[in-house]
Amino acid sequence: MFDSSSHWDQLHEKPRFRPIYPNDHVVRFLMTNRELLEKHHPVQFLDIGLGAGRHTKLAAELEFEAFGMDISFVGLQRARERLLKAGLQASLSQASMLALPYMDCSFAIVLSYGVFYYGTANEMKQALAEVHRILIPGGKAFVVLRTTDDYRFGKGVRLEHNTFQLSITETNELHSTQHFLAADEVPVYFAKFAQVSFEKTETTFGNRSGTNSNWLITVEK
Repeated sequence: MFDSSSHWDQLHEKPRFRPIYPNDHVVRFLMTNRELLEKHHPVQFLDIGLGAGRHTKLAAELEFEAFGMDISFVGLQRARERLLKAGLQASLSQASMLALPYMDCSFAIVLSYGVFYYGTANEMKQALAEVHRILIPGGKAFVVLRTTDDYRFGKGVRLEHNTFQLSITETNELHSTQHFLAADEVPVYFAKFAQVSFEKTETTFGNRSGTNSNWLITVEK
């Protein structure tokens, strides 16, 4: 059986799985919403699945009141070390994306970068319901999910619609369960939110032999 917590603990022990620089799409999202700090202070930000903390660190640098959670204890350790070295503060917790340890309507800004596709369709929907629950009215979230055009799609045992237990060995994802979304499914999965917009980003590799394909989804409660 695939143990997600142990899997990520092992990966976060390796420097190559602890990226330093934030993703440029996340930078743009946070910079766009930094204007909230001019109207309200503090503005609470949550990073769901923070990993080694690169985006939580950025939020703290931008003067958001930063929170982060992850299923990996080792990832949280590395994130704490990174924040301490930078002289920054954030409140970090070990938890599952399916049961966030926060009160309703707690956060103005929520990020989930490449996390919610690890699981079944129902687990993705449950994670998104948790995002909706913890956002304040008018709060915004940025969620990155995999599209059905991603090269991983179909590479493994089909468990249900657009869901596979991966058999690929060229990445760190062997035996993980992943759920992929087609374009017409995105509005359905995010139907609870007042506003939904999404873009597609793709990067080829291996002399264009494969494509990493993601949805960049911005929502408002």
